[in-house]
Amino acid sequence: MLYFVQIATFFEESSLKELDGMVKFKIIDRQLNNLIIETGGNLLKAIGKKKATFVYSAFPLYSNGLISKNDYLGSIYKALLKAVKGSGIAKDEVIRLECYDINNREGYSAKDLEVRLGKMLIEDGYTADLINPVRFVYLILLNGTCYIGQEKYENKSRVLNPLRLYSQTEHTSRAEMKIAEAFESFGIKSSGIAIDLGAAPGGWSKFLARTGFKVMAVDTAKLDYKSLKDAGLKVVVDPKSLQKALDECNIVHVRARAADFLKKANGIGIDLLADDMNMDCRSSSAEVLKYASLMRKGSVLIMTIKCITRNAPKYVAQARKMLSAKFSIKAIKVLPVNRQEVTLYAIRK
Repeated sequence: MLYFVQIATFFEESSLKELDGMVKFKIIDRQLNNLIIETGGNLLKAIGKKKATFVYSAFPLYSNGLISKNDYLGSIYKALLKAVKGSGIAKDEVIRLECYDINNREGYSAKDLEVRLGKMLIEDGYTADLINPVRFVYLILLNGTCYIGQEKYENKSRVLNPLRLYSQTEHTSRAEMKIAEAFESFGIKSSGIAIDLGAAPGGWSKFLARTGFKVMAVDTAKLDYKSLKDAGLKVVVDPKSLQKALDECNIVHVRARAADFLKKANGIGIDLLADDMNMDCRSSSAEVLKYASLMRKGSVLIMTIKCITRNAPKYVAQARKMLSAKFSIKAIKVLPVNRQEVTLYAIRK
């Protein structure tokens, strides 16, 4: 069985080691962090069972075909049509088509390919549309080969290129994309009062406020007040009364260090703690443990674990060991928008 697997380049060694611990595999093709592997095991099942940290996506591939330089689009469509027919997809089943051209040598954008190939499918009697799709058909174009897979369309966040998905949304900064992806990936449905530690320039606070939270943004640096105002959010800075400010606005920016703000927030129960502070893993975990005193039972923790070196498993283990005393850790995972960090999702015990 072939799979398209994406790994984080910074965590390549950890990713391949984790992958090898789940299934026996060999690499058939690759380009940077994009792999085509062959394995006899069920990789999707293994990723779910072992709660993979570094391997963040895998797509089964059922067909492939060579891409002709003389008939680029035609050869891709020929492989696609063969795969669609071979999968038994009925012509009245609405298909969502996604292309990921990793080499991108022919001047077509992913969107161009999707539109052109979709029109060709329609001309052959199939139904291709983004509205209420039933089937997700995906094409990976890599090193002269078109790899194709398909599955039932059940999860809108399951896409070949998450960065492309989030760049097309209202989340305009990488910080916003990062927390939006965490909410989507972990299925977080929380609401209420939130504290955002290390909030500047305000991307996480902006997302949380637009999700419906009342946010206390903690950082000595300024937020991007214009961006927050343009998003229709009311912000107050360093109010005399935190509780009154929370009642009257979306975001309260307190210009203080995390260690100093804890006393000011005493008595205010929170439903979510967000921590994207630029600290080493131990220091950041220590601050989170202090803030656990403000968190209601069952409240949510979202934290980025900064990895100073490529020995990411060490930092993951440190955070898990320190935080497990007060939190039930649900997932620790590299998300596509992450760089040299891993995102942790936990619940207050």
